[in-house]
Amino acid sequence: MEDIPVTKKETQLSHEPHGATAHRYQVYRQSKNGCHYNYGDRVALPDEAVGFFLSASPVFEGGGLHLWDHHEQRAVASAEWNVEVTRMGFAVRTRANVFHDEALAVIARGMAEREALEEKINSQLRMTV
Repeated sequence: MEDIPVTKKETQLSHEPHGATAHRYQVYRQSKNGCHYNYGDRVALPDEAVGFFLSASPVFEGGGLHLWDHHEQRAVASAEWNVEVTRMGFAVRTRANVFHDEALAVIARGMAEREALEEKINSQLRMTV
């Protein structure tokens, strides 16, 4: 029996869909009973999927939020909730987006950089008016 080498599997975002549907990604939100339900429509493009995931909000504070890849049959992104205590002693949940697919993480970083640049330009325009 031959040993088959195990390699790290990476998603190819540019290949044609191989399933019955062309819409690859879906955001799922956790309800209070623990079940996950689809949120919004399925999308085909990775850029749209990442943008939709980043703008999605949980059903309840600290609830689960996942971006599912129907072709790979796995979660490619999820939101984790960390509890931080403010200086006044209040516990506040903060969202940390975790991307399990490096290609989608690159897209998310690009979106965050673009958003920061837009905010900087807008604040400079407000100062000049």
